Amino acid sequence: MREIRQIVADAQGTDPRLALVAVRELAEETDWLLVRAVRQARSVGYDWGRISRLLGVSRQGARQRFERLAPLAGPMPPRTRGRTLWERDAIELFEGSADLRRRREFESGDAVFW
Repeated sequence: MREIRQIVADAQGTDPRLALVAVRELAEETDWLLVRAVRQARSVGYDWGRISRLLGVSRQGARQRFERLAPLAGPMPPRTRGRTLWERDAIELFEGSADLRRRREFESGDAVFW
């Protein structure tokens, strides 16, 4: 990657071809830096609300954009905190079977009166 100063100079120049290429390179570089900064923030415990405030975007927008890019960083979700791998698997299996049962009941076509 070229030096940032040269890319900025090309982006501000008069040659449209160089300017367009430079803007694309700047966008790629800033995207990489943004993802790096979010990963770093998540690794030290920043929540999505704090990250979104610092970036000037909504909490949901920040989470949707960066959650898959920084999946291993940050604290564990509350429902799995403190549980062993076996406990998490058992809970997932139980919830999956309960969901399947509810779906079968719903799709059975029988009327349900509340």
